[in-house]
Amino acid sequence: MVCMRTTIFPLAAIVAVALLAGCGTLDKPRADNYPATGQKKARAVHHWDVLAGDVAARVAEKIAAWPAGEHPIHVTVADGSSFNQGFLKLLRVQLLDRGIPLSTGPAAVELEVQTQVVQHEAMVSGIPPIPLPLTILGTGVGVWRDWHVHYSNRNLLPGVATALGVGAGLALDMVRTHTQGAAAGGPTHTEVLITTALKTQDRYLAGSADMYYIEREDAVLYQPPLPSPPPTPVKQWKVVAP
Repeated sequence: MVCMRTTIFPLAAIVAVALLAGCGTLDKPRADNYPATGQKKARAVHHWDVLAGDVAARVAEKIAAWPAGEHPIHVTVADGSSFNQGFLKLLRVQLLDRGIPLSTGPAAVELEVQTQVVQHEAMVSGIPPIPLPLTILGTGVGVWRDWHVHYSNRNLLPGVATALGVGAGLALDMVRTHTQGAAAGGPTHTEVLITTALKTQDRYLAGSADMYYIEREDAVLYQPPLPSPPPTPVKQWKVVAP
């Protein structure tokens, strides 16, 4: 018994010292997640039109006090990406529908549109998500399958597992389908930032900023086209008499 106590005491002392030493290194704040939020995904030209309508409504609100027709706006885009060219046309129509006069050339007031594609290379938590198989039994009815396979380490009270599989699991599966499944396509590692700036030569008057998820394959729509390759030089031949 004496031997056991002398063995346990040094072990406890070592553990205590290690804990104290570890506490001394906790000088960095822990990484916390932001509260859960929602973000739209742009998947069609119609979504561009919805955004154009929202931007036009905000511009109309900002200039409501301006004398009617006195300050026509020149709408411009930063580059020739597919999105910018399409959004330019849609935004012009949305502005005209709201009675906002537009200029066909440079004017005292400009509405500039810019886009920036953001690619996230890191995966959340360092591991890809494990999707649960979805079984659709009918319209609006789904079942969460294979809980014991994918989440066998989750400890549930007796009867809760059955309730999850039949009741709550169905609800969770339907929510997952709505937020990350076929309805929205799920979050991606690719986003686009769309900003507008209403400005004069020396002053910003108003602006907007909107963020959307996009599919990685669609990023090319929001990026400027690659420059054309230089023309192949044409060799000039000169006939010289012998």
